[in-house]
Amino acid sequence: MSLDSLFAELEQNIADEIDVERLAEAGRLSRSQLYREFYSTTGHSVKEYIRKRRLSKALVFIKHTDMTLDKIAQECGFGSVPTLCRSVKAAVGQTPSQYKSGGEEYYFPACEEQRMQAVAVAAETIPPTQRLCYYDSRLPGIEDRALAWLFAARPDYHGRIFGRNGEQKGPKLCYELFIESDSADRPAVSGTFAQVACPNTEREISAAWDYLYNDWLKTSMYAMAGQPWADLPYFEEYIHAGGQVRRLQLYLPVVKRPGFHKIELCRCGETRFLVARRSGPDAEKAASKAVMEFLAAWHPVLARSARQFYVSTVPDLGRGLHIVQRKTYLCGIALQDTLPLTPDLRTPSYDGIEIITHPAGEYAVLEGDCCGDTGAYEAVLASWVQGCGLNAEKPPFAVYETGGSYARQDISVKIVQPIKN
Repeated sequence: MSLDSLFAELEQNIADEIDVERLAEAGRLSRSQLYREFYSTTGHSVKEYIRKRRLSKALVFIKHTDMTLDKIAQECGFGSVPTLCRSVKAAVGQTPSQYKSGGEEYYFPACEEQRMQAVAVAAETIPPTQRLCYYDSRLPGIEDRALAWLFAARPDYHGRIFGRNGEQKGPKLCYELFIESDSADRPAVSGTFAQVACPNTEREISAAWDYLYNDWLKTSMYAMAGQPWADLPYFEEYIHAGGQVRRLQLYLPVVKRPGFHKIELCRCGETRFLVARRSGPDAEKAASKAVMEFLAAWHPVLARSARQFYVSTVPDLGRGLHIVQRKTYLCGIALQDTLPLTPDLRTPSYDGIEIITHPAGEYAVLEGDCCGDTGAYEAVLASWVQGCGLNAEKPPFAVYETGGSYARQDISVKIVQPIKN
């Protein structure tokens, strides 16, 4: 049995007593293998995942149906109304009746088997290290050149090696290496880390980090940790032998979180955004650059004071014999006041820059706690909309908000889905 099949069976029998031994036998796995593979894929234990799915389903029934609490308890595997009420109170701090009349909703999505390699979550101690800075004028391959520099200077070094991008010094780029040393200038740190192993290639490393940040982290029971990691939010450890790097081990410091996504179904007023529309390679970056250049030239005060940023995508099918699906990005800023069309945005010089309006109406809004690719959040919101029997009117869009700083931990994101009445 694949994990996809296991997830489907759990959904179909969510109200029943789950026999883990039977699941393991059906999947031709040992009990320990099942626990390990399930946890690495979802970031949850089997029992924790089942508990959250049962409660999430019950919360949808409470909010969006007229089912009795007794019926909901039976349908969702709680056994009794008191057990259901205690679970709701513990999760959202409200009684079922208070939750039904309130505006906020909490949702935990069903998982699907992930495509990437396993993620292990474990306590880890990073030993005391000495920081070495390598400077180079070229960014591609800077990690490998930094390691070659280290091994040339210390050919007999056999300790652990960690790395990260450092601060640029004039025209020179920096890569920092952290090595075990008697002259350590950084103390040992201990914490819980989500860990992924990957080959030492730029493509594999980028794919692994993208997966951790943009997929696994958003649907797991963990959030990225803050202190004491603010100045070093991640580690890359080089597993090496004989001066050759065999693979990388990525460490992302994490802390446990409740695991339920906060969603609000509400009526919102009209909103307006100044955006640039771009497609092709690096479309999101190109769209963001175009709109900020426009603002810098014509509305510099607005450029400096912008705190809300808009991102949405539109599928764009290529033409010809080989049809390739691409994305057109719309990126820009929220407009609080009427912006005069100066210069005229319809002129060829400003092709692709426009003001778009989202009318007043009903919207589902999911609050995220990390930025990056919003695809995982959009999938969660789409699953919730479908589970509630609502109709999505148009594609969702994202609004990023800064708290006055552009540091990752100070940026929040909301996924907004227009709902058809």
